[in-house]
Amino acid sequence: MSEPNQSTQAPADAPGDVVALRKKSLPRRIGCWLLIAVWFAILLTPCGLFYLAANGEIRLQHDQIPDPHAHPRLLISLISESADRGLRIESSTIQAEDGAPTICVETSVRFLLWESSGGNQNVSYCDCYKRPSLDAAWELISTYGTACSRAG
Repeated sequence: MSEPNQSTQAPADAPGDVVALRKKSLPRRIGCWLLIAVWFAILLTPCGLFYLAANGEIRLQHDQIPDPHAHPRLLISLISESADRGLRIESSTIQAEDGAPTICVETSVRFLLWESSGGNQNVSYCDCYKRPSLDAAWELISTYGTACSRAG
């Protein structure tokens, strides 16, 4: 048998050719995951737009509040009228103190219109509800045409 050629073999552990394995840093990993999340959001955007076109709205509800259909956590609806075309974005936040029998729900309605018949149509309003006991139903006590200043 012939002896292997020394010139074609790589040296086993040459001191000058040590390859250091670099540990990936945490910010680099976080950046990669954020980039992947943004990429998937971009890829899923057409699915959301098809859902909006087919159903007319995308709605996320609040749980334990009075009149949850009137006060969505987030509502994106399609506007396609003769004079106005675009999106309506409605959101609501709860203004309440723990243990208080009164709760106020601030609702903001914003319009993103690409065809509009008028000026600024954005609005915020506040509905306050009260209930005498924990098992009683909520009753509307007042509605304000501005943002809620305080709960109750």
